[in-house]
Amino acid sequence: MVVPVNVWEAIRAPAFGSVERRTVGHALGDHAYGESGIEFLLVDRSGPDQRTRTFRADVHFLADLPEVYRDGDNARLLPTGAIYNTVLALGARHTTAEPEVYALALAKRFLEAAPPVGTADIHLAASDLSPLEAGASPPGVRHFTAAPLPRDHARVTLSRDGGVAVRGGLRDVELFVTAGATFTGFARDEYTTTQVFTDRVFGARLDVTWRLADEEADYRGCRSRAHQALTEAFAGHTSRSSQHTFHHLGSAVLDACSGISEVLVEGVHLTRALVDLSPFGVENEGRVYTAADAPSSTVSVVVHRA
Repeated sequence: MVVPVNVWEAIRAPAFGSVERRTVGHALGDHAYGESGIEFLLVDRSGPDQRTRTFRADVHFLADLPEVYRDGDNARLLPTGAIYNTVLALGARHTTAEPEVYALALAKRFLEAAPPVGTADIHLAASDLSPLEAGASPPGVRHFTAAPLPRDHARVTLSRDGGVAVRGGLRDVELFVTAGATFTGFARDEYTTTQVFTDRVFGARLDVTWRLADEEADYRGCRSRAHQALTEAFAGHTSRSSQHTFHHLGSAVLDACSGISEVLVEGVHLTRALVDLSPFGVENEGRVYTAADAPSSTVSVVVHRA
């Protein structure tokens, strides 16, 4: 949806030691590899309230493998097929876990399995399918329908020296208000044609990512409180601009969970222009709006504790 903004610098690998990486006239710099777009289902049938989630995993390694790039020597290279299989195998042990816990387990496993890897960066996106409540199901059987939005996501960056960053969040949060938003007093130049709005519809689709100060945090409880804070903050807010709204939402999430040290809110303002129906002899009194999402006005803001 949104190209992530690199607000938090990734934890880099420790010094590579005395490995000679130079050839005549050249020097090998940082190098990385991984496996992206690993998609699968996790089904938890451990209790009466069964849970089914779709997952997408992206795994990236910052590694010390000069011989692979320089000489084609693969003796220390963990194949990407092993990355794929590890994600699935550990998924079987984490069907009840929150994405942050699962991502931490993956990062620790990869550092154990691949000594040349200095930093493992794991990004998981997850969606819960919705249980169908209609009708009677046989014992032990649950029926589900399409996954709702928003999606959970987590990112763990773990380095061999013990440095760790744990981030959680919600993706594809879509919010919309039918009236009351404003946009006034903005700068103008010779190319500005934007109208002043004192009562406009306003929509946004955004990703919210928070950094957790404690890797043993209550991830599920924090995510639930953050989601509630987002919706309540939006419902009680009068938007003066996308930037104003995104900051307000980030502040609400920060207030909702004491374990969060900072929040990144990034996304797009969903421009919804009133359609001119006068050529057809039809009055459009705030009923029909455009829905195209391109071009998109992007906004991002980080809110942290003072």
